[in-house]
Amino acid sequence: MTMASEIDGYTYIGQGYSVVPVGKHEGIAMNITTPQEMIKLMSDPQKIKETVVVTPGGTTTFVAPILYRKPAGIVTYAGTPESHLGIVGRNFRVPIVMTLQLEGVDSIPDGTPLLLECEGKLGHVYLK
Repeated sequence: MTMASEIDGYTYIGQGYSVVPVGKHEGIAMNITTPQEMIKLMSDPQKIKETVVVTPGGTTTFVAPILYRKPAGIVTYAGTPESHLGIVGRNFRVPIVMTLQLEGVDSIPDGTPLLLECEGKLGHVYLK
């Protein structure tokens, strides 16, 4: 599959490993780096469904409990689909892009609309 530089008004910002082929999913970025931030998000079930969790690593075990609540997606800057997060995420069919390599941007700010394209072994991330 070839990635496009733009889809539905979203601009391509990078790719990583797609954990499970679940198609395209949209959500709002939220950077989560501590268990306390995850607990705060877990207290708002509606917000979870609209959120793409952006976290440093795929071995960040505090991210796994959110999977059963079906977030809009998860993006990590490290890790592999064979990690705990990848295995559990696959079972819940949550769109996850792991080891994202950013192109043209340095970070994904909180509140940024994201599109995750998880249709093959590689996942592509787009922002608005």
